[in-house]
Amino acid sequence: MLIQRLIYGSLLAGLLLLLVWIDGALSMRVRAPGHTGAVPVMAWLGNGGIITGIVLVFSLLATRELLRFANSTGHSRPFPIVAYVFSTALVIGPFVNFNLRATGEWSDESWGMMWLAIALGTGFVIQGAWRRSQHAMVNLATTIFIIFYAGGLAGYMTKLRMEVGGWHGMIVVVFSMFLVKMTDVGAYFVGRLTGRHKFIEWLSPRKTWEGVIGGYVVALACALAVGTPLYACDMFALGNRWLAYPWGLVVLALTMATAGIAGDLFASLLKRDAAMKDSGNSLPGMGGVLDVLDSALLAAPAAWFFWTRLIVYDH
Repeated sequence: MLIQRLIYGSLLAGLLLLLVWIDGALSMRVRAPGHTGAVPVMAWLGNGGIITGIVLVFSLLATRELLRFANSTGHSRPFPIVAYVFSTALVIGPFVNFNLRATGEWSDESWGMMWLAIALGTGFVIQGAWRRSQHAMVNLATTIFIIFYAGGLAGYMTKLRMEVGGWHGMIVVVFSMFLVKMTDVGAYFVGRLTGRHKFIEWLSPRKTWEGVIGGYVVALACALAVGTPLYACDMFALGNRWLAYPWGLVVLALTMATAGIAGDLFASLLKRDAAMKDSGNSLPGMGGVLDVLDSALLAAPAAWFFWTRLIVYDH
């Protein structure tokens, strides 16, 4: 099982790295279109199209798994079409907004909440037309939760890529998610080798305090080992004063590790409620998409806040 996970995990990581590298390379070659009203396909593709597409695929697969969770509990019947459509809207919204702004067309940053409002209204219509009042609140609440969890949180990866922009945008997305996954790796192997004291046994019996500490240590080590040459090569910027190098990398590592561990536990809560060990079997040796994406989902808004609000980008 471990060998299979390592093989398929390495292949998936390699494919994703290749695709995001192409995304960064295109952003360096393709300039944003002028204020002509035209929308050249290559200009949009070069302005974050590939990363947005990757995030969208994973978001929709996670949406499918969450719908299966909800149906398996027997407590609710969310609306699949609403979940898929508006999860898509929240992921691609920042991408479309950026490119509309780049072409001189009208754009508005407030569409995220508007999509949720439209999703809720659509859910009300479907509930009233086909299911009347039966479990109305639970069905609507579950649908909106799935949209926000799978689409809204994932959309922060797109938002981060677009707001930082270009090659730097690709780097900060990949580097941030790399620290999240290295936290998972560190926690897994340190926990297996030295784990003795259970972390939250009723929720995740295999997690230990030793593993959690190991995850933090590995995240810090990777942030400094990988982030130092990236920073030296001007692949990303760090702020002044308390976020200057190397403290900015330390803050990022601790933030990503904390959000990643919390995200993993939150997903475990959902799986336990649905009485499922794994979220699915779409990724051989690794379970479902949510089993891989759970820690990254909660870390995405934290990464966006770090790079775009704590670190003010001038690139």
